[in-house]
Amino acid sequence: MYYEIEDELGNVSTLQLKQREREEQIEPPKSGELAPLFYLRNEEGFPVTSLAGASSDSEARSVLDLVRFKPLVLSFYCNCWGSYAPKHLQTVKTLAPQVEALGGQLLILTNESQKEIGRIARKLDAEVPIYHDKNYNVARSYGVFSETSPIWDRIAGISEEVFTPSLFVLGRDRRVGYAFVDENFDNTPDVRTVLRAVYNGR
Repeated sequence: MYYEIEDELGNVSTLQLKQREREEQIEPPKSGELAPLFYLRNEEGFPVTSLAGASSDSEARSVLDLVRFKPLVLSFYCNCWGSYAPKHLQTVKTLAPQVEALGGQLLILTNESQKEIGRIARKLDAEVPIYHDKNYNVARSYGVFSETSPIWDRIAGISEEVFTPSLFVLGRDRRVGYAFVDENFDNTPDVRTVLRAVYNGR
């Protein structure tokens, strides 16, 4: 598309506006598929994610390490979801003791600051690790974040870059046993189905 712009001196210049290119959208992993690999590490005391493990970081753990002995419930969460956020967090809070009782574990990935992560932990009132998903890398690899298809472009009340509400259950073979992705912000994970997937993933 071309536009002609005239300056104060009457000079006319032509500008071509190119349509924004859409990146190839990564689809979230489905039940039975291998979950994307990622790592957890500490960056100056701040728990963050990474898509690559550094050989010098002896404390970094991969998702393979996490599911070696226990199935994993992986939740993406953001306070900036507005009124939807407390509902999702309440579901995670409900799941936490039941997942642990079944021999599973829970992990939350968020885009929040270290201070805000502390507040989320207090709201949960449960021993659930919460990591900052640095640069949205893990969310992007799980198909629940995209710069070129932002949530604020289609969901009223959201004005910043956020994850799509989502929760996955990974079995000890790293395969997805349950996948919940709420594109329309109108649902919550089914607790019974999550727990069944944890049980089956042991």
